[in-house]
Amino acid sequence: MILIFSVLLFLAVTLAALGVMLHRGGATNRALDRRLRGLSGPDRPLPRVEVERDDRYSAVPWLDRLLRGFNLGERLELMLYQSGLNLKAGVLVLLIALFALGGYLVGVTVTRHLLPGLLTMAIVGPLPYFYVLLRKGQRMQAFAHEFPDALDLLVSALRAGLSFSAAMQMVSEESPEPIRSEFAVTVEEQALGLDFREALVNLTKRVDSLDLRFFVTAVILQRETGGNLAEILENTARLIRDRFRVLGDIKTFTAQGRLTGAILVLLPLAMALYTYAINPDYFKPMLETDGGRTALMIAGTMQVIGMFAIRKIVTIKV
Repeated sequence: MILIFSVLLFLAVTLAALGVMLHRGGATNRALDRRLRGLSGPDRPLPRVEVERDDRYSAVPWLDRLLRGFNLGERLELMLYQSGLNLKAGVLVLLIALFALGGYLVGVTVTRHLLPGLLTMAIVGPLPYFYVLLRKGQRMQAFAHEFPDALDLLVSALRAGLSFSAAMQMVSEESPEPIRSEFAVTVEEQALGLDFREALVNLTKRVDSLDLRFFVTAVILQRETGGNLAEILENTARLIRDRFRVLGDIKTFTAQGRLTGAILVLLPLAMALYTYAINPDYFKPMLETDGGRTALMIAGTMQVIGMFAIRKIVTIKV
């Protein structure tokens, strides 16, 4: 009965997600066909096109209202933007739900018990969220590594006699991604009349980087108090490089702790798989009895807590 209910629930959510995606794609194609038909007929008036930003978190109305009600949509949208993925917050929530139901279905099918299915659902469900976090971390790390070179380019442009806006424009054209796109957005905001300070603050909101906050703070203080901006930015670039050097030293000193944490996390799993491979009957009570499953759940929970504790110890902020 549990298996049948799980299959039906999984199929229902899957069909709903596919229906939403197909509806969105079909609506786009129908709008394009209407515009083409309007252009093909010389006597027909052109359809009215509404040019406005789609600020919905999901194409599904109830999901959009839910994300707004719990104030999750804005944070998820910012995280998706920082990761560089072209997804809506509602799509991410649907993916998490599909992965969770898939994990639950696999757990119930394999073990024929509800509790392992719930445990598998809790493990598999957040995988899309963790993937977005991984992509965000990679993109922000790429920004941080390229940012000192962008500051050097900015300093060179200022010393060549260009204004700060023109120097920002040069950085948006010559720097690699993701610096190019982020600085281009800031330049466009200034060109559209946004206040200089507000445009720079928006840049710090879009990019999660402590070095960028140093840069924006230095520029805003120079605008208010005066001084040699090129020299200030050159010192900022040197400070950022010094931070990278210190972070490299910290990674070297904490390498043993991180390796120890990885061994302590992987060793119990490896021993369990090895024991099950060479003598399945010896390990079967851990899977088939209530006491064995409870012991595995407690051990897994302690493993996760230990992993986070070791990570907290070896993570040193500079």
